[in-house]
Amino acid sequence: SSSIFSQLMESNINVECFAYKQATQSFSNVMWALQQILFMSFDKRLALFLSEEIKKTGGDTVSLTHEQVARYMGSAREVVSRMLKYFVSEGIVELSRGDIK
Repeated sequence: SSSIFSQLMESNINVECFAYKQATQSFSNVMWALQQILFMSFDKRLALFLSEEIKKTGGDTVSLTHEQVARYMGSAREVVSRMLKYFVSEGIVELSRGDIK
C-alpha cells in the first residue's frame, strides 16, 4: 500500500505535488495548534475556537457539547465547562443543552 503510493508518486508529478501539499498542510495545522497551546491562554483559545466554529456554520450557535469542545481543543471537559460558565457570567455567551450561543 505505501510502496504502491510511492511508485505512484514517482510516476505521476500531480500525485507527488498533492502528497507534498497535504503533508505541508498537516504540518502547518500541527504547528498552529502547538502555537495556540503554548502561547495563548485557554480563555483566548476557547473564544477563538468558538468564533471559528460560528464562521464555519454561518449561524450564531455552536452545536457542540462541552465534551466535544474539550476533545477538539485537547482539554478536559471540566476546564471547558468552567471557562464557559465564566463567559456566561461576563455576558459573552449563552448556554443551552448541546448549544453555545
